[in-house]
Amino acid sequence: MKEILLLALAGALGTLSRYALSSAISLLGGAFPLGIFITNIAGCFLFGAVWAMASLFHLFSDATRLLLLTGFMGSFTTFSSFIFDSKILLDNGQWFSFAFNICGQIILGIIALLLGIKTVSHCFS
Repeated sequence: MKEILLLALAGALGTLSRYALSSAISLLGGAFPLGIFITNIAGCFLFGAVWAMASLFHLFSDATRLLLLTGFMGSFTTFSSFIFDSKILLDNGQWFSFAFNICGQIILGIIALLLGIKTVSHCFS
């Protein structure tokens, strides 16, 4: 139970950090979603750094790695997990799976978003 509560706390901190960073950057204005763009790229960097510290240099226990990568980073940006999973596919030489993961999630994600909007708009109008 303690692990679940710590994971939830780490997730809450990741969410608040994402909101703070993307909101601060968005104050610069413009039509391009620069706040979330920079947050996603920063999340990828942080995910890679934490993973390396934990896996390559054993600086964190498995429990701490879970809190940082799944809890904090998972809510800071799921994009970092998406990129990390894609890197693993590349490392394993799974080119088709890599391409399907990248293109599939982006294209199907946009289609699913549009279908969700259309479904709700149709049901409630």
